[in-house]
Order: sequence, then C-alpha cells, then structure tokens
Amino acid sequence: MTASVTAPRLTFQLPGRWLALDPRAEDEASARIDQVVRELAGPADDAAIARRRLRAGFQRAVDAARDASAHALFLCIEVVPGLSTPASLTVHAPAGMRMSPAIGTSPDAVLGVLQESLSAIGADGAATAQRLDGPRASMLRIDRLHEDTVEEDGATAVATRLEAEYWFAVPGSKQVVLASFATPLGELRHAMLSLFDSIALAASFGPEPPAE
Repeated sequence: MTASVTAPRLTFQLPGRWLALDPRAEDEASARIDQVVRELAGPADDAAIARRRLRAGFQRAVDAARDASAHALFLCIEVVPGLSTPASLTVHAPAGMRMSPAIGTSPDAVLGVLQESLSAIGADGAATAQRLDGPRASMLRIDRLHEDTVEEDGATAVATRLEAEYWFAVPGSKQVVLASFATPLGELRHAMLSLFDSIALAASFGPEPPAE
C-alpha cells in the first residue's frame, strides 16, 4: 500500500494491508471501521464480541489521532496474508515545530537541534534518540514502552505497548513532520522497531500539491 500525506507531502510504502483514515472526518472514519470490522470478524452472531473488540481498538486509535491533530491515520490489518499485526501510524506536522532561523536547513542542523531540544525538556524516550538516514529522507527516532493494565472477563493482565516516533526533516526547510507508530506488541520491541524502521527509511517527500 502506498500512502501519501500532505502538509508537507510524505509518502510511505506500507507492507501488507492497511486501513487509511482521516481522523478529522469522524463519520467517514466510523463507516470505514464498521466495514473493515465486518470483513475481518464476519457477520455471524457468535462473532459479536470479536467485532466489538476490533471496533473499540480501531476507534481508540482514531480518537487519539484526532486529539493529536493528525493529518492521517493508517491502521495495519496484516503485514503478510494471514498474519494479523496490530499497529497504527499517525502523521502530522506539529504547529510551531520550526527550528531556529540561525541553524540553516540541512537535515543535520535541523535534527541536531531537535535532539538537543527533546533532551533539554526531558521528553519521554529522549534517551533512545537515534538518527536514521534513508535514501530519500532523514529522521530522528525515539521510542518508549508503556505498561497498560487490561481487564477482560474478570481477569486482569499487564500488556506492554510500544510507541516509536520518527521526526522527519523536511528538505530545504526548518520544519519537521512527525510519524508516530504504536503497537500493543511491546514484548516484541526489536522486531516491531525493525518493521517500523523499514517503513520509515523507505519514506520520501514529494512535490508540494499545486495551488488551487
């Protein structure tokens, strides 16, 4: 799946099947979620619980993306046929995230200042910051693990959630674009980071869309 996001335009090559949603379009996103849930869980009465769980998970991702003012949300259905891989990707250009005019517009300068800033403010995950350079884009990655308490059918369990943020330097500017991945498969941190890295490193910025 090829996914393009504008402001500025960043394109990802997403492996397998992903559901693309605009979190700002609530009714449309809800209808698309219902459609995919019926496809994945089936319409049978005995699949009602599975449909409810799937829908709740997708809806939480949509709500979180909307709260973060994301421009786009992609929900992973499967990376390869038959292998369900719960993961999400949200993309947005944070307002006000432009580096100091004195630093220039090279990726080294922009990402260097960004890393210093994240460390200075004690951003969660700043200690994991790692510079990555793909053939068409440069970025700074930070990741973090969260432990979530999950209650279901009277039982309580602790699940580990992985979040990985990729801060892309927009070519020729002082602006950055944030691509944030999340998955409940935190116990597979290295494997999931490898997947997310491969997607981020293949991303590219395209030309700005023509003015209307």
